[in-house]
Amino acid sequence: MKLLILGNDSRAHALTWKLFNSPTAGEISCAPGNGGTAPLASTPDFEPSDIAGIARWAFDESIGMVIPSYGLPLQLGLVDEAVSLGVNVCGPSQRAATMAYSRCATKAFMLRHKLPTPPGRPFDNLDTAERFLATQPMPVIIKADNPTLGEQVFDDRYAAIAGLHELFKARPLQGDNAGVVVESFIHGPRVVFSALTDGRTSLPLLPTRIYDRVDERDAGMHAPGIGAHTNHSKYASMLGDYMHQKLIQPIVESLAKDGLPYWGLLSIDCIIGADGPKLTGLRTTFHRGEAEVLLPRLEDDLLPLLQAAITQRLHDMPAPRFSPQASVGLGLFARGYPNYFASGGTIQGAEDLAQGVLLFHSDTERPQVSMGGGGFLGGFGFGASASTASSEARITGGQPVTVVTLGSTLAEARAAAMANAERIRFDGRSYRQSVAEREFA
Repeated sequence: MKLLILGNDSRAHALTWKLFNSPTAGEISCAPGNGGTAPLASTPDFEPSDIAGIARWAFDESIGMVIPSYGLPLQLGLVDEAVSLGVNVCGPSQRAATMAYSRCATKAFMLRHKLPTPPGRPFDNLDTAERFLATQPMPVIIKADNPTLGEQVFDDRYAAIAGLHELFKARPLQGDNAGVVVESFIHGPRVVFSALTDGRTSLPLLPTRIYDRVDERDAGMHAPGIGAHTNHSKYASMLGDYMHQKLIQPIVESLAKDGLPYWGLLSIDCIIGADGPKLTGLRTTFHRGEAEVLLPRLEDDLLPLLQAAITQRLHDMPAPRFSPQASVGLGLFARGYPNYFASGGTIQGAEDLAQGVLLFHSDTERPQVSMGGGGFLGGFGFGASASTASSEARITGGQPVTVVTLGSTLAEARAAAMANAERIRFDGRSYRQSVAEREFA
């Protein structure tokens, strides 16, 4: 089966790598792609927001399945365009995908269906939001409706009100996503959890601890790709079972009640507070960092699972099998990320990575293919025998690559990630030392 993967960050690279090693996959294309996907997949030249053009290209090229690694194509209606041409897309229709790009819609959905979520409300009116904020205990977190516009935690009420005014002042720039969500800030680790669903059945994957602040101890600027880890402990297993039964399955049922057919990947963002996981967001694709640490542990062929989700045959599929290991993904970013950073330099040291260490590209340009290095493409293990000259990959953004390691324990995987991160060199290279220090704390 010919596949088209949409995306250009480390999620797209992880999916391309996993499907490249699938015995049931045929030719793979990835667009726009990056320096890591280039040796594994062809790179069609089309505009990522041209949904009609992508659907037509997939039809003309007899693509068996389109797999978005990020949510924008689904939000723009790729499924709706592709269905008319008989092209399969792993993801829901535009109506069901609304919640992935509207925090206000997500919060309203959670409240309407009485799902466990931090106290708070969505607002599209400044006066109402300001009156609500005046009644709330500090700290609070204020989120722009559009997830790409970020969020901010406030300990001071006057600063929170000023932040609220700034968001509403920017309404003309936000377009349809012009509201805000005001909710109580809950202290606790950020955990994401995904499942494959066909709208009726759901098959759980792994709970993943996500790090998305640039400074140690989850401080500093909010930024994607800082780090992630999974574990195979009893606690991780119990947490996954709980999140599947108490969160994923009720969400699938609630989507059906609302008349929103859903298939593909359903992912939830949670904060693990004192009284358990609280939902803070929904996604139609993997979180940045999640795919990178989850897919290397997946022992099954991914493609049949995706096919079953699209064709409503998940009830016939066994639960996915994962290796009994921990995995750590350490995002390497440039000093100043996510605001100011140098680009255009090269990445060096990938050929020095230990055997079996994975290096997923994100903000890189396509290097030329060559032989040698760490055993797999881009310094990988676990597969084909060729590798790329990753040391020649040019940096195009603030978070170029993610080092991923596996170990029999979380501490072992973390030590390997730290050691191999030191072997990668580029201008201003930084990473968080506290990633995976503790399991879900």
